[in-house]
Amino acid sequence: MASSDWIEVQRLAAEFQRAQLSSALQKLSERNCIEIVSKLIDLKLIDVFYTNDGKEYITLEQLSREICDELYLHGGRISLTDLVPILNISYHAIESRAQNISQTKPEIHLVSGQLIDDDHLDHIAEEINENLQQTGQITVVELTKQYELPMEFILQQIRKRLGTIIQGQQDKYDHHVFFTEGFLARNRARIRGALSAITVPTSVSAIIAQNKLPERLFFAVADELISTKRIQASLSGGRQANVATFIPDVHSRSQNEWIDNFLKQNGYLEYAALTRLGLGDPKSFCRKRFRETSLLYLSSCCVGSYILQQIEAAVEEALVSQSWVEVLPLLPSVFDEEDAEQIIQHVLKNSQNLPGKDALVIGHSAVTSNAYVQNLRLIFKPMIEEKASEVVASGDYLQALADQRNAKEKSFKPEQSNEKKDRKDERRKKANEGKLGGGTQGRETKTRATKKKYQKGKNDSDDEGEEEFVGGSSSASTELQFMSLDKISNVLRKQESLSDAPDEFVEDIAQRLYPSLQSSFQEAARLAFEAVLSATSGQRRQTHSELQNKVQLLLQNIKQGEKAIQFFASLDIQQQLSRHLLKTAGSELVNELVSYVSQDTNVANDSKDLSLEARQKIINGLPQNIRVPLQGLHKASQGSIIEEFLSEADVALTACDVVLRKADKKKDKTIPIQQRHVLIEQLNAAQDAALVLHVAVLLLFHTVTQTVLNASGRFVPYIISFLQSHLPQSIGELLSELQGLVIQELTSKGDEELLETVRQKMENLIPRVRETAVAYKKSIAITQE
Repeated sequence: MASSDWIEVQRLAAEFQRAQLSSALQKLSERNCIEIVSKLIDLKLIDVFYTNDGKEYITLEQLSREICDELYLHGGRISLTDLVPILNISYHAIESRAQNISQTKPEIHLVSGQLIDDDHLDHIAEEINENLQQTGQITVVELTKQYELPMEFILQQIRKRLGTIIQGQQDKYDHHVFFTEGFLARNRARIRGALSAITVPTSVSAIIAQNKLPERLFFAVADELISTKRIQASLSGGRQANVATFIPDVHSRSQNEWIDNFLKQNGYLEYAALTRLGLGDPKSFCRKRFRETSLLYLSSCCVGSYILQQIEAAVEEALVSQSWVEVLPLLPSVFDEEDAEQIIQHVLKNSQNLPGKDALVIGHSAVTSNAYVQNLRLIFKPMIEEKASEVVASGDYLQALADQRNAKEKSFKPEQSNEKKDRKDERRKKANEGKLGGGTQGRETKTRATKKKYQKGKNDSDDEGEEEFVGGSSSASTELQFMSLDKISNVLRKQESLSDAPDEFVEDIAQRLYPSLQSSFQEAARLAFEAVLSATSGQRRQTHSELQNKVQLLLQNIKQGEKAIQFFASLDIQQQLSRHLLKTAGSELVNELVSYVSQDTNVANDSKDLSLEARQKIINGLPQNIRVPLQGLHKASQGSIIEEFLSEADVALTACDVVLRKADKKKDKTIPIQQRHVLIEQLNAAQDAALVLHVAVLLLFHTVTQTVLNASGRFVPYIISFLQSHLPQSIGELLSELQGLVIQELTSKGDEELLETVRQKMENLIPRVRETAVAYKKSIAITQE
């Protein structure tokens, strides 16, 4: 504190004293005194503590003196919490001064919230020494509980007074243990006597428990006695009493002699027997004991060369004679299947006399040769040929082909199924909205995708469908089973060479033969099917080709009809024309497919001209993989949505293995010309006025739109109404006149005179209508937008 500040303090103190000694009018009040002291504390001119009741102040030095006084009065040890009520000072103030006292006075220690001086610690050390002399040993853990002091603090104070106040020594293996020389000598003698009397391997925990020895001293004394050769023995298992074992050398010598003799006489050593002799780790003992001897170490025992040579000779004989041998009965009874398997693997790997590549281990302990297993296949050859002929003759093979193809489509094209469903909904939506042109483009793209799926790597010819059907038969026949594993095992058990074989051996052989027998059966079935198919291949190929051509033509007509329908503005007319198109060309396409697959699946069908009821009956008798797609197509043909029909046709054609050829642009250009010639021939052959008018308007519609409209006679007025705006007025009037005469003829059946007049007029108009329809040409046809 600066001299000027101190002078100021003295001045204020003098004034304070004068104020107290002056009369009542000149004295300071208690509140003023508190404010003055508070101001001095805030200015850090004085450093004092408040008492808990706030009525007194105490300086730091005074507080330290009072704490030391209380420490002395309480015998050199007092808790800081006990000082709070005694000194009437806060715990924080007492703690800060206690820390200062412990730092400035080395003889006083602050430990766990307590002040302890060296005199008290010396007193504790005297008590510890007295206890040590009585019991012989003490532990710091016990002292910690007794004196309620930290373990490290007690350990530090004991070490400081060891050899002075405390007479003893610290355990070098456990620093928290102290004992006397007499205690150490007594226990060393007891341990030496106990170990000297033991002649068999004994658990250390049993030795300690029986003789009531301190575990901490036992290992140190035992190691000392063994290292100085005072005790001829060894300790195994580490330094834990419940694991370690004391083994006298006299027992080790007799034990080694017994082990050597047993291995020499029997050719093996069982780990369980060595464990009963008292060996904790038999395998490690054998590796160390027989380091110079070649032994095979198994899971339950170790084997010498004598047994290995016997097994090698038995396996060699089985391989050379193309038979089999069970190794486990040739081994001692202590060996299990796992041991036998390890011995076989060792013999096959290390023997130079065995053809290891041809050896085959069956189960865990049987050995045979691959040649022996392959020879067993010859037994099943007649059975394979007989079964192959049966499945082909019964039609099971053909059904398996269809089932396999259906399963393959479901597994390979789940996304395509969703795509078909989405396109189906999209086409139905477009058809209801009356939009133009979308269906044909989507249809052509779909046809190309189907073509790639089924004709990849093949030439475009009439035989493609047949080649794909036959070529895929090998993979499809995997659904057919030649013989179950149980039946194969029964056939093998009837063989003389396997009559005494265990069931596990026969079953394992059957499992190994099953894939090759199944493959041979598939190949035999395929060859049998091809042999049967070759007899009728020419007729079938022709039928399939005709079906392809017919279906392709019908689909083209439906597409053309769909384009033609879009030229009519009325949605009602479009729907009626679509329904008519599906009932004619669509039903014809369904009949063609149903007739074809009914012949292929042996379902009764006498004619291709099927009614709805007859067609439904045939579809119900078909296999499910064909029935479901054809049922959908049959249902769509009764509706009025062409897009839905085309989508269902895609699925049905795929299920029936009908693959459309790639569109030929040159041939497509000739289609309109062919369609026109067909209409012209029909027009020239027609004699009835109504038929002439019907064909003439279809021909003119074709000329105007370049599409073929599939419409019945009742749609003629709508077609003429459409053509009125696209033909010269004279042609339109000519068609309207003939239309009126046809209607008049139908409505005047009772009036013969009028009927004769109408017919006369129609005869005059028919040649003109024929000539006009054939001769009319338009340079630019209407196109759909």
